[in-house]
Amino acid sequence: MLISKNQENRAEFEGRYSRCRSSLYFLARGALGSVGEAEQAMENCYRKACRQAKRFTSDGDFGSWIIRMLINEIVLVANQRRFEPSELSEAEYPEAR
Repeated sequence: MLISKNQENRAEFEGRYSRCRSSLYFLARGALGSVGEAEQAMENCYRKACRQAKRFTSDGDFGSWIIRMLINEIVLVANQRRFEPSELSEAEYPEAR
């Protein structure tokens, strides 16, 4: 069976990503403090990295690149949290009546 260049590149990307996955999760979980938000940031990062996987050829470049992508996703998730409407009670904010 012949393996296409795309399949070979995909396998290489998967290998690189899996080698740094636990470090990425540790970073996301520590920064966001929530398992769900960490997983969301990881998923978003993975999807974006898959679309741009051809950009990097060396492991060192890949590690720096994927960490930077994850940090960007962490910031996006944290900003979403900050701007979500919350329930306000009238007792806490009587001027809202």
